[in-house]
Amino acid sequence: MQLIIDLGNSRIKYFVFHRDKEIDSITVSLEEWKNALNHIQTEHPSLKKCIISDVNGIITNDLKSSLYPIQIIFCSTKLNLPFKTRYQPAKDLGSDRIGLLAACAIEYPKQNTLIIDLGSCITYDFLDTKGIHHGGAISPGFTMRYKAMKSFSGRLPLLKPKSGTTFLGTNTESGIHAGVSMGIFAEINEAINYYEENFKFLNVILTGGDAQRLPKPLKNSIFANTNFLAKGLNFILSS
Repeated sequence: MQLIIDLGNSRIKYFVFHRDKEIDSITVSLEEWKNALNHIQTEHPSLKKCIISDVNGIITNDLKSSLYPIQIIFCSTKLNLPFKTRYQPAKDLGSDRIGLLAACAIEYPKQNTLIIDLGSCITYDFLDTKGIHHGGAISPGFTMRYKAMKSFSGRLPLLKPKSGTTFLGTNTESGIHAGVSMGIFAEINEAINYYEENFKFLNVILTGGDAQRLPKPLKNSIFANTNFLAKGLNFILSS
């Protein structure tokens, strides 16, 4: 069995795979990482290998110590990947983006695919029919936009993302919610329009913790399962 760890900016996700099948998973805040890991190790004592996607770096050393003697691999472009990238330098491509691109290459082979990941940041990555990653874009996510308005204004309140937001705000709070949602929705639609104009038969994959905040249906999009990144990481670890 293999352990997949997705270490983000605010949460950590553990997935246990037996070959290509997910058999267990836990998602917790970073403060709870050790208790959750202890639970996983107790429930699955036969874990032999682990791959970590780490975009945080804060608890990396503690995590490595707690995983011993499990064999650990950190996701990077140095590994055997099912795609090639034009990102420069390749080492700067985030491990979460690598895992998602690997999942795309496996789930949608020989297809033009745009994967949009809505987390702390929103990332856009394009994979062509030859399995070549051309790059993409990075922009602020939901929470980051709320924090920016609070930090760079004198009187605007700090709000949390809210589901079911309309685009017509009737007071300050609803106006902020509308502005954040409208901005992200318009940004994503425009990104999809750009890629559709330049690449034929485009698949659009939406994933990440905030993907469910988007109105449905979004133009030509597929909402990926929450374990989409884990599938990609598991494939890399098994290669």
